Amino acid sequence: MKNYLHTSLILTAFLLAGCEGYIYTFNKQPVFDPPILFSNYKIPDPALKTCIDQAIIDQQVVSPDKLTQLNCSSAGIADLTGLEIFSGLTHINLSQNSLVEIKPLLFLSRPAVINLENNDQLFCTDGQLLAQLVSDSVKLPSHCEK
Repeated sequence: MKNYLHTSLILTAFLLAGCEGYIYTFNKQPVFDPPILFSNYKIPDPALKTCIDQAIIDQQVVSPDKLTQLNCSSAGIADLTGLEIFSGLTHINLSQNSLVEIKPLLFLSRPAVINLENNDQLFCTDGQLLAQLVSDSVKLPSHCEK
């Protein structure tokens, strides 16, 4: 009997875990309400927006400061406008894109690692300034190396 009860409880837990996107109620009162993911932002570059949308889903981001990692390598990104709203970003991979200007990265509060390699049109002055702000954890394109 104990094995049956134990198995039933485990099976019920697995079934409920598969329904985490639903609102659970008891006597018409919500007992579990899934978090609403952050969506109130404007990113003009469609490739960057697609990458951020996926990162928000993957990291279950509910506010802009909760997005900590962004991996958008080889995504066809040309414009970073709007990225500065995500102030919690610490690890950013933007390698192999078409970036020219990276000013929004200069306004992030605590970036730790930034990869900008193989952005062959990048203005080096902004990249070098970013490298000074973040120390040695910025990887610049080869044409920007000191």
